[in-house]
Amino acid sequence: MPAERFEIRIPASRLLIAMFLLIIPICLVGLFSLARTDNALERSEGAHFKTMAQMRAAQVASFVRERVNDARNTTLAFGIVDAVSAANRKYQGKSEAEIASAIGNIEKTWNTPAADPLLREILSSPAALFLRQHQQHDPLLLRITVTDIRGAVVAATHKTIDYSMADREQWQNIYADGRGAVSITDILYDDVTRANYIGIGIPILEEQTNRLVGTLDALVAISAMFPLLEEAQLGPTGRLMLVKDDGTVIMAPGVSAAARMKAEEYAAIRDALGTVEGRQTGYIVAPFRAGRQVIGFADTGLKDDYPKLGWVVLAAQDTREAFASARNADRVLALMSVLGLLGMVLLGVYVYLHRRPAYADLAEVAAPPQPVSPATEL
Repeated sequence: MPAERFEIRIPASRLLIAMFLLIIPICLVGLFSLARTDNALERSEGAHFKTMAQMRAAQVASFVRERVNDARNTTLAFGIVDAVSAANRKYQGKSEAEIASAIGNIEKTWNTPAADPLLREILSSPAALFLRQHQQHDPLLLRITVTDIRGAVVAATHKTIDYSMADREQWQNIYADGRGAVSITDILYDDVTRANYIGIGIPILEEQTNRLVGTLDALVAISAMFPLLEEAQLGPTGRLMLVKDDGTVIMAPGVSAAARMKAEEYAAIRDALGTVEGRQTGYIVAPFRAGRQVIGFADTGLKDDYPKLGWVVLAAQDTREAFASARNADRVLALMSVLGLLGMVLLGVYVYLHRRPAYADLAEVAAPPQPVSPATEL
């Protein structure tokens, strides 16, 4: 006896309706999730680029502050303070006119053989020897100049262009009307060493009275900051940049400060830097001629202490590359959702076109026999 088979028969129309109710909502939820995922992806990658910019900005700020501390420690050396104090004692008992005349006379002959004996005395002094030894141990120190309270050179690692520095802006900033202040210049270029540098000026203070007695000006190469920006691997379209607050590039891949180029990316984030909300967000996604870019940014914070160092670090990359890994998964999800919707439509059309025609019951359709009229009977 053949085994009975257990069969469940579901009408195609009901099955189709059930599939529509199950699959279509899933596909729609998938497409809706994609829109939300895209925003979440921008926030996630933007936060990553913001963090990268903040790390580099902190390293740049640390570099500058370390150099300031090094220059300040140099001024505390007894040989430096003693040399400056001895130079200042020469002015005691002299009038302002006499002091100005004496310095002016040396200034006139400074670049002539007549000044050679004084120059040898300055460059061979214990203070100058200390400065040169310090310079030899630190390749970033291009030049160091120490002056007395009147701006006259007391010790240096080199022959200075002028004997008196009193008329220079940097010296005036360090002197600060006799109060003494740390002053850092904007990025400059040294023709002798062919290096970009910043000038770090430190007041020399008398230990007992904390009174200003002289100045120290150190020219520090900024080349050590380059590895901070070059070591990050951001891909072919990624780059880290150090720019001024006017958009001028200080450091970027293939660009130096001497080029004085403006960063297109800085123009895009300038408005965000000017608001508290923009600084807290720390990134933007903006369109450019070559495509959309995600740009993280962070202020170094140096301008608060050093007005000429309004430096900002930018971390930028094309969104097609930055979002590539997550976008591939999104594309797969979108494709599956669209294919699911399309499959349901095609299935619905197929069922509709191949549905069976309905047949009425033959017993119901058959007409009853008609009675025969008596007149027609034979």
